[in-house]
Order: sequence, then structure tokens, then C-alpha cells
Amino acid sequence: MDGTSRPLLGTLSDILGSLEAHHLTHEGVNRLRILTRHPDRWAPIQPAGWSVDVAWCSPRQGQGRLPYRPDAVIKDLVENVTKATAYILDVLDINGPAVDDVSTWLLMLDDCSVDVGSQVYVCVDDGLHKSADLTRWSTILPRVILPSESTHQPREASFEPSKNEPISESVGSLQPELDAHEIQHLTRLPIAFSPDALRRRIMQWRRMGFDVSDLESALVQDSEDRERIYRHVEENVRRAIDLDRRLTMMAEHLPATDVERDRFRLRQLTGLDQIESSLNALMD
Repeated sequence: MDGTSRPLLGTLSDILGSLEAHHLTHEGVNRLRILTRHPDRWAPIQPAGWSVDVAWCSPRQGQGRLPYRPDAVIKDLVENVTKATAYILDVLDINGPAVDDVSTWLLMLDDCSVDVGSQVYVCVDDGLHKSADLTRWSTILPRVILPSESTHQPREASFEPSKNEPISESVGSLQPELDAHEIQHLTRLPIAFSPDALRRRIMQWRRMGFDVSDLESALVQDSEDRERIYRHVEENVRRAIDLDRRLTMMAEHLPATDVERDRFRLRQLTGLDQIESSLNALMD
């Protein structure tokens, strides 16, 4: 497991099936770490080809216990001192029992997945959780799909930053060389993109610092409304990136407080017209 995958939701049977399928197709040592409030129920779990380490997450201190806190679990995932190649998280209610609490936890896991070097599974129970709740959580993290259930899907567009995106505005003598670490455009999503592609794009934009909370509602819309909402936000993000570049170019000609204020507004995707007018006036 290469550490590039997002966390996956799955029932115990589906997770074990995925682990055993991985063992059949990969050589080497496979180490599974289970983080749970209920270590006894995991004692008999032994996927073929995996060594298993069960960690007890508990609010009470004790030798070998992991604090039952979101930050402690995430630290365990990121530091991975046991060299686990896969994790099972049986701590769905670590933020609280409400549906929104679980959703917040899943978003936290998704945000930190870029720093996690192993596959992470979040254990759910179709018989315990309401189908509406499972559907909602599945809009945040994808479900486990066993190899036999996989179907060929058209490849989606790459999400690598575009390094050749032109800047159409001419700023004359005010234009310096672009900084190599400047925000880059992401390639546009293709027409009829999947909800999973949209989830990844939301995470990418959030990591770039943009407030794209308006896109959360698009995840549960039909394909037409999802496309309409996304294209509107995408245009604002692309416009904000170009304005951010212009702001960087002209920063030395503006008060530092104005630059910081406008950068914050650009990340919030607000006041774009006003910022553009101010920059145009500076060029006149």
C-alpha cells in the first residue's frame, strides 16, 4: 500500500477482504494496526498474510493505551512508529456520537491523509448505522471496493498543477519574475465529473487555503446542479489565483496592510471585483 490513497469506509468483512486481496498481490511484510475502544472484539481478527497489532484507545490512562482523542489518533497515523502498512480505525465516534460529529472526524482524516504513509480503513456497520448516515459519510470518504466488484471507469483529468498557465494581463515594468512557490492553477475537471473527483478537488482547494465551503452542498446534488455549482466556484478560484499573482507583482507599490487584507479576501473568494479594480487603477 503506497500511502497515496485516501481513507476508506468499509464494513469489517469488506475491509478484511481488501486486506487479503492486497496480500495476494503484494510481497513482503504486511503490518496491520487496529485503533479501537474495544480491543477484545478484535482479538480473533487475523487477516491472511498480516501481522496484527491492536491498540486500545481509552480516555483512561494506562500502559500501552492510546488517548481517546482525535489528535492522538492522527499523530499515531502520521508518525507510524510501528511501521504499519495499513490501519483499521474503530473509533468512529471519537468526536462525539452525532452524525455531524462523525462527519467532522472523517473530514479531519481526509485532510491529514496526504501525510499518512499507509492505507487507512474506517470501520462502519451496515446493521448499526442508518443508511442515510452511511450515505452522508460516503460523500466524504469513499467506500471500500473489493477487486471483484471493480469496474473499469474512464480516467479523470489529472489534478497536477498547470505550470504553463498564462497570465493575460500586461503589467509593464511592474512585472517581476513569478515565484516558483506561487499558487498554481489546477487542471479543470472534465464535464460529468464524479462526486469523488469533486471531493478530491475540494480537498485540494482547501489545502491551497481557499474557502470553498459552498461546494459541500454540491456533493449531494444531481449531476446538473453539481456541475453548475462547481463551475461557478471554479471560475472564482481561477480568478482569485490570477489576482493573487498580480497582487504579488505589485505588492511593493501597496501598503503592507492592504496586501494582507486583499490576500485574505482572495482566499475567502470575496471582493474579487473590488480587488481587480484597485489593481487596474494602480496600473493606470
